[in-house]
Amino acid sequence: MIELELTEAEQGMLSGAAGPAVQMAMRILVTMARVYGAPRLLTIRSAHIDGCLYHGQSGLDFAERLVAGGAQVRVPTTLNVGAVDLLHPEHFQGSATQAQAAARLM
Repeated sequence: MIELELTEAEQGMLSGAAGPAVQMAMRILVTMARVYGAPRLLTIRSAHIDGCLYHGQSGLDFAERLVAGGAQVRVPTTLNVGAVDLLHPEHFQGSATQAQAAARLM
């Protein structure tokens, strides 16, 4: 089994030196890297967030936990489409509660 090698900066993020949101994100990244047998993490120049469609409270809770922990993107980042058209929310076919949660997620 390949051991995941982290830089000193990555170790610091994993230990919480950059705050709770970064620590949570690093725990997820490190877990997935180990699952896939990655020898190291890669430097990126951009990212895409594929989590803008509201599928239930757990996704919103996850995003709000990141925000509460001070999460911010560090590279240029794009988003997926959302469940609610923010310019024309009256076209949403779900409940008002779902619309509010979906808009909050975005």
